[in-house]
Amino acid sequence: MIEDHTVELPDYTDTMSRIVGDYTQIGRRKSNVGGYQSALLEPEDMPNSLKKCIDHYVHVIDNTVNMVHWWINVNGNGHSNTTHDHYDRTPPAEPIGVSGIFYVSVPEDNMGDVVFQGTVMRSNPTLYDPPKKFSPKTNRLLLFPSDCFHSVEPNESSKERISIAFNHTR
Repeated sequence: MIEDHTVELPDYTDTMSRIVGDYTQIGRRKSNVGGYQSALLEPEDMPNSLKKCIDHYVHVIDNTVNMVHWWINVNGNGHSNTTHDHYDRTPPAEPIGVSGIFYVSVPEDNMGDVVFQGTVMRSNPTLYDPPKKFSPKTNRLLLFPSDCFHSVEPNESSKERISIAFNHTR
């Protein structure tokens, strides 16, 4: 199940920019096609009010999980993310957790919808037909099982979209 929340929080754009510094450098290469993805960050590096808000909504779903890491994504024109999930397959494999996306800055429309295909492997096998699409918007929080496959369509704007992603596990 995918949960969609709009939350009232301060603007974290400057904070995220300070954390990543010069994000014109390469960054991590995972599912991103272009754009920038920061290294994995520790939960204590997240602004306290943002972490408290995310933890609140995650713990409504599963109060046995805790944030293990988070990262910052910056997607400019034409940048996207290929299909992936957030499940940690490192042995011993952990139980399914809760993952999410928080949109920090979405200055325009057509900045790349996130498309959820489903959880076909572990948690509660579900295939979304048609896939579930969500347009990015500032202060939107999307939560989903860590084994839910999803992708991000290309950003058609000339401006950058900033989001964070995170994982909570037992």
